[in-house]
Amino acid sequence: MASKEQLRKIALYCDSYSPRENSGLTSESGSYEDKFENCTKCNHYTDEGRCELDLIDKILSAMAMEQDLKS
Repeated sequence: MASKEQLRKIALYCDSYSPRENSGLTSESGSYEDKFENCTKCNHYTDEGRCELDLIDKILSAMAMEQDLKS
């Protein structure tokens, strides 16, 4: 299972990220995490905590390989 920080980074790297429409009123006093894109706000993220396109592990692997190349 990916951490909250990983889910935020994945959303930044994901070409298929599709934010859900916000049906409720937005609040300026929302939590810090609510201000950033993350997988949990994506149309492809299921109630079971999975990406229906199965991209989370693929993107995490690509991010890890990128970090290895920088080292």
